[in-house]
Amino acid sequence: MTAYSDGAHNAFTDLAYFKGAYYLGFRHGETHASLDGEIRVMRSADLRTWEPCGTIDTAGDDRDAKLLAVGDTLYLYFGTWDIVHRPGHDTPDRGSIRSYFATTKDGTTWSKVQGVYEPGFWLWRVRHHDGAFYSAAYTAVRPKPESRDTRLLRSIDGLNWDIVSVVTTERLSGEADMLWRADGAVWVLTRTGDEAGDAEWLTSDSAMQKWTGKGTGTPIHSPVFATWKDRVFVAGRDYRKGGSTTKLWEFKDGACTELITLPSKGDTSYPGLLVDPATADGPTPAFFIAWYSQHDALPEQKHRADIYAGRVVVP
Repeated sequence: MTAYSDGAHNAFTDLAYFKGAYYLGFRHGETHASLDGEIRVMRSADLRTWEPCGTIDTAGDDRDAKLLAVGDTLYLYFGTWDIVHRPGHDTPDRGSIRSYFATTKDGTTWSKVQGVYEPGFWLWRVRHHDGAFYSAAYTAVRPKPESRDTRLLRSIDGLNWDIVSVVTTERLSGEADMLWRADGAVWVLTRTGDEAGDAEWLTSDSAMQKWTGKGTGTPIHSPVFATWKDRVFVAGRDYRKGGSTTKLWEFKDGACTELITLPSKGDTSYPGLLVDPATADGPTPAFFIAWYSQHDALPEQKHRADIYAGRVVVP
């Protein structure tokens, strides 16, 4: 169902469960690439009725909110494109990304915004594992670089970060999620920007120093992992020449099996994904998912995109 719609471009979502409520973060702006982006956060007890509980707005284009609940703190990570002035009569444009974060302990009172890691690297999604924060951060500057580094970063406090290893410098890797497996393996699934365009599956042992890559054969933008028992699922944007949709796949041995296509069209995807805990011991999993889409926009509403949230059951 629709979680937020006001005729503007609302996009790039994430979900977290924190202290008895669901939190949904997204970008609000005039268009997909306008420089007025700000982060908005809403919360709900039932994924149906939402209330605003935070707005984060810096001087740049704030986008791709990522929420992470650790202990008694909810972390909000996001990227901000800085604004640069161009020569001649050109209007301002975006330069490079800086990653930032803010935190809350009550869901409504947010800390000051602080920068994390180096300018030009995007901590696109942050995970917490075994007492530490991790992110597969990638180079994000304009114009698009001829090559990108994806670096595995680690932090104890979520603010100060160190490099663990270089995951890859190939295939213009970008948006990525991480997963730790029971056998000690560590996975990174990343969007790529080369001609093939399929998502890349990179694996390492628990030391996370050497990585081996394999193409999945499936184009996935903005991937997000979720696990149920011993099964792995991923949601994201299926990007094709015929149009984009938001989908859920099962991920096994580096291959993606399509399960569900959500109501979606045009500029869409960037989901948040949580397992419904009520299905933890059941025969089949269900997920809470947030995403954005233009399928409800009228023809004259070129830039309108709405936020959706719901529950999906795997067939």
